[in-house]
Amino acid sequence: MNKRLYDVLHGKEDNYMLPFYWQHGDHYEKIPEQVQLIYESGCRALCVESRPHKDFCGPGWWRDMDLIIAECEKRGMKVWILDDDHFPTGHANGAVKDHPELRKWNFTERHVDVTGPLHDALLTAGPDNDDNVLLGVYAYKRTGDDEGCLPEPIDLGDGRSEHFLQFSLPEGCYRIFFLYKSRQGIGRNDYIDMLREESVKLLVDAVYETHYEHYGKYFGNTVAGFFSDEPSFGNTWFGAHTSERVYNWTVGMPGLGLPYNERVVDMMRDALGTDPLPLLPALWFDLGAVTGEVRHAYMDAVTRLYRDCFTRQLGDWCEAHNVEYIGHIIEDMNSHARLGWSAGHYYRSLDGQHMSGVDIVLHQIIPGMSDYIHTAITAGNRADPAFFDYVLAKLASSFAHIGTQMKGRAMCEVFGAFGWAEGAPFMKWLLDHLLVRGVNYFVPHAFSPLFPDPDCPPHFGVERLDPQFEGFTKLMNYGNRAAHLLSSGVHKADAAILYHADAEWYNGEAGSMYSQVPAKILYDEHIDFDILPADCFVEAGSRVYKAEAENGRLRVGDETYGCLIVPAYVKLPEKLEKAFADMEKRGVRVIRMSFDTKPEELISEVDRVIVRDITVGGGHHLLRCTHYTDGGSDIYMFVNESTSQPVHTVLHLNSVKDANCCAILDLLNDNVYKKKTEDGRLTLDLEPYQSVIAVFDRSDGGLDGIEEKPAMKPVSEARLNFKIELAPYTDMNGYETYKENVPSGALPDITDIKNRPDFSGRIRYICRTAVPDGVRGIALGEVGQTSRLFCNGKDCGVRICPPYTYDLSDALRTGENELVVEVSNTLANAVRDGFSAYLAIPRSGLFGPVVWLK
Repeated sequence: MNKRLYDVLHGKEDNYMLPFYWQHGDHYEKIPEQVQLIYESGCRALCVESRPHKDFCGPGWWRDMDLIIAECEKRGMKVWILDDDHFPTGHANGAVKDHPELRKWNFTERHVDVTGPLHDALLTAGPDNDDNVLLGVYAYKRTGDDEGCLPEPIDLGDGRSEHFLQFSLPEGCYRIFFLYKSRQGIGRNDYIDMLREESVKLLVDAVYETHYEHYGKYFGNTVAGFFSDEPSFGNTWFGAHTSERVYNWTVGMPGLGLPYNERVVDMMRDALGTDPLPLLPALWFDLGAVTGEVRHAYMDAVTRLYRDCFTRQLGDWCEAHNVEYIGHIIEDMNSHARLGWSAGHYYRSLDGQHMSGVDIVLHQIIPGMSDYIHTAITAGNRADPAFFDYVLAKLASSFAHIGTQMKGRAMCEVFGAFGWAEGAPFMKWLLDHLLVRGVNYFVPHAFSPLFPDPDCPPHFGVERLDPQFEGFTKLMNYGNRAAHLLSSGVHKADAAILYHADAEWYNGEAGSMYSQVPAKILYDEHIDFDILPADCFVEAGSRVYKAEAENGRLRVGDETYGCLIVPAYVKLPEKLEKAFADMEKRGVRVIRMSFDTKPEELISEVDRVIVRDITVGGGHHLLRCTHYTDGGSDIYMFVNESTSQPVHTVLHLNSVKDANCCAILDLLNDNVYKKKTEDGRLTLDLEPYQSVIAVFDRSDGGLDGIEEKPAMKPVSEARLNFKIELAPYTDMNGYETYKENVPSGALPDITDIKNRPDFSGRIRYICRTAVPDGVRGIALGEVGQTSRLFCNGKDCGVRICPPYTYDLSDALRTGENELVVEVSNTLANAVRDGFSAYLAIPRSGLFGPVVWLK
């Protein structure tokens, strides 16, 4: 039997959950209880975060950390540490204020338009001081096309005096640029410079080294490593500008300060083969044919420096101290390839980490919204699912597959800042969304010692008052089991898609196509893919495996792809074009999209060059699939992401045509059974929100002990007369008291606006009934939101999403049977928070129809 399948069936799976545990510095006495609560939830690790702690890296912090580590050690739990006094990472616990010389620098410019001819004219020179150093002055003839200039600089630097610039120009309209290295527009003035090793070392010394001094003996055992949260360049505006869209800040935007140091200039000189200083105005304005090349050279330089100075320095330090380094940047709405709030290049920004990482917070993804731009508490109050649903998680899993030190591990910080309205069904949908896209480690956001805590709810457990905590616990255990099965072996993908960063740097947003355009087309057709950076083809210094041609397929590490899809662009760097041409000569199919390529045209071209690994009958574009091979086993996951429509289909699995059966694992509900297949055909039936894993094991006795089990089918509606009782969340604390009865009869919406709209807690339904002959189960129908069922006193388990069905075979008895159903809603009805305003709060209670099953 497959080792991982054996582990899951015998409760020996590893831990893949490391939730944030917030520290304020004022709850020392609660720490043992909080750690125990995290342990009871099924999480066997935690990530300590100052949110903020009042004495980070001071005596109060070490006192609290001593106790946290001791409590985790005795429970066999791992401890991760968020690596700064507050997010985003880069403040270095305030160390920059004592080293002002290590603050960030920017490229900035000031320009003046003049008309010639002019002879010995004067311009006021503008500020030039220790924080605003003039690098050069150049004039460029205007083209008359918008604000464009000819790439023919006239050096005016010799005419510079303390207060004036004296210059002469021939006839025509000219723009004179004063180019500076400046501390204008650097954003957070007290943050480290990501482009200088000595500045980043302030963070290492202030946080990493101090923790090692205190807890070195735990490094590599109880202490697992450090977590960086949303580090970035952090540059912002130095002057007049027209764009406030924070996710778009990048080259080509007038008024935007651009990260600078001398090494950037040297690297640009090497790339361009000439002095880059006279060409720098192209970083803000059109400078003709050289514009794309200059912008690409700049972005290539700063992202490589970020990689080498920041993420690798931290990752290498962790390796040297026997721990690991993880975290994520801001990826939102394509910012992962831009400056400002992000770090310019998703893959380079995480290059030193030991897991890839992303986050899903702030309503970025909402079940049922994959085809609709929707409201969210993100910048601009909108989230585009083309990116969030189709690319975000795939960036993480792709890097996990091709990163030389990732070991197949992709992490997501998840659940935070959705509000109390985010119940267990919503969380289960999100977790499956990530699992099926290849993410296998999770940082649930968050456990907080404060309740109610207005900071980005929901929070888990909350002094044992959260009605959803048993559902959350169910989910964490499910996630560990599913991730364990999906964390080994090799991912099977039909295609690779080129990461669009280089094209956007070179051509701008209008001259390049996002990776999500082909990603959505492929994924809705059940054609799986990875997203590959250009570094796989041309960059020798990155920690990704290099692309090779092998028997007509593209190989990157252990991954192989039937084709490479290149999103449309106007122009790419010459070395990248040559790399693709070389791949084609060696038999790799390269599909270059145009800006008017239709979805059906892309699918037709892909189908012409590959044989699909998975084919789905009848459409079902919201059925998501993934496939891993692990030795002699093939492991598939299937997720129905529709929130309303079931899936009834036949799958054609090209890799397992020789198999005659598989194991189907509904791990959420502990339902494991054997199912027959023929010639790779597998019948699949999934309700909304439902997921299963199918394991084909070719080893001798691979599925021994797993029996076939006929699916339960509806018999008749169960017309039950329930006694209904309520326990408000304030009385739960592990020993809920049912204080109030609800009149029997039709099943009511407990939180109807005319009833109890502010009720949060548990609703208990009690009945005694005879059961028809042959019945072995029950389906509850609609539930808002989680259920727990007892039959004749036997706990039949918790259900956290459809289908709310129970096998009662071991609990039913002849004659009268007692059924007790406990339904839990969320805290959103009783505890107000602004985040929940972006989600519909489902009605609360049991609504049926309740149906007997046999």
